[in-house]
Amino acid sequence: MTRSFKKPKLSVQDADHFANDMLERKPAIENLSLLLSNISSPIVLSVNAPWGAGKTTFLQMLHSDLKNKQCKSVYFSAWETDFANDPLLAFLGEMNTALQGYIVGDKNKNKAWNTAKKAGVHILKRAVPVILKVGTAGLLDTDKIIEDEASEFIESLSSDAIDEYTKSKMAIQSFKENIGRVLIDDEGKISNLYVFVDELDRCRPTYSIELLERIKHLLDIEGLVFILAMDKQQLAHSIRGVYGAEFDALGYLKRFIDIEYSLPQASLSNFIEGIYNSFGFDKIFAKRAHQELQYDSDHLKNTICFLAEANSISLRGVEQLFSKVNLVLLSTKANSYLYPALLAFLLVAKEYNPSIYDSYVRKGQGLKGMVDLLHSMIIDDLRYKSFVSALIEGLLIAAKAGELKDDFAKYKEYH
Repeated sequence: MTRSFKKPKLSVQDADHFANDMLERKPAIENLSLLLSNISSPIVLSVNAPWGAGKTTFLQMLHSDLKNKQCKSVYFSAWETDFANDPLLAFLGEMNTALQGYIVGDKNKNKAWNTAKKAGVHILKRAVPVILKVGTAGLLDTDKIIEDEASEFIESLSSDAIDEYTKSKMAIQSFKENIGRVLIDDEGKISNLYVFVDELDRCRPTYSIELLERIKHLLDIEGLVFILAMDKQQLAHSIRGVYGAEFDALGYLKRFIDIEYSLPQASLSNFIEGIYNSFGFDKIFAKRAHQELQYDSDHLKNTICFLAEANSISLRGVEQLFSKVNLVLLSTKANSYLYPALLAFLLVAKEYNPSIYDSYVRKGQGLKGMVDLLHSMIIDDLRYKSFVSALIEGLLIAAKAGELKDDFAKYKEYH
């Protein structure tokens, strides 16, 4: 039976949305869910965390928790929609699908939503820039146009622009009013609609900026609560790429975000245990019957935990590390020696310190650099008490025993 290289994608089911809560996020999600269900709208809340910290799973669980409380909630990935020319188009498309379950059978809400969509379409119809019209028509060629004709043409463009502005302003008003009507509950009050926007920081910078502006200006509507997942520092970096290195990107983001929520620190050991089991490693290591291999599974988990903490590896990075270990296991016989502590360390060294790794794998070279790299990951007082550190160091030296010759005794004594 074949095994997958990557960990199966985590599934969040509404019926039991905390079933795969490896990071123990349940208390934080329940607290934030309570806040959101009691908060006034319109409002924009950001969930901030670095890449690979589990924002997507957190948002999906929060989205399911609100739905289980009978709240209206929709979810879409901004990154999957940034092929659209205008984020409002993507928003309307996603909302059109999500709202069907909430407005089915209600003629008034269906009518209001259809009116809102029509108004949204008008907003999307941007007038072609004057400079493009003129350039395309070739009217800037002074050899082919007389001054009076140019003046008359520009005057007509100005009139059209004013009319278009008035129509757009009316369309925006109609758009907001009709979305408000869609959100009216059975008691005649506006109920909240929670809109989750994931992976904003992965989008094209211009798309991210436009989406934020649409949310704050066009979608600043009573009843709408936006929850945005982002790596704020990364998004700020992208914004500077558009507006310049000296631009106050963090200050710019504050214009659009009302409340910031930082994702709490996850339990690394629990996450590693969950990833280990999701790959099926528990079954693989159970087949390693030789007595001297019985501790391999613990060595692997403990070493990855040690390396992740020492190198501040993200949860996504830990998952990728397990995928690489999985590749090795797929090509290793059940009872072959694996030395998982050494394997994990070499994989991390290759990823984060490739020159030191390359030197080590060449014959007769690089041992000191690798041992120094290991020592740099843990302060001396802790290193002398760390079994994992001692195990990795011993394996690094032993792997070079045949090449060290006279130096082997020196390294052995030092170790």
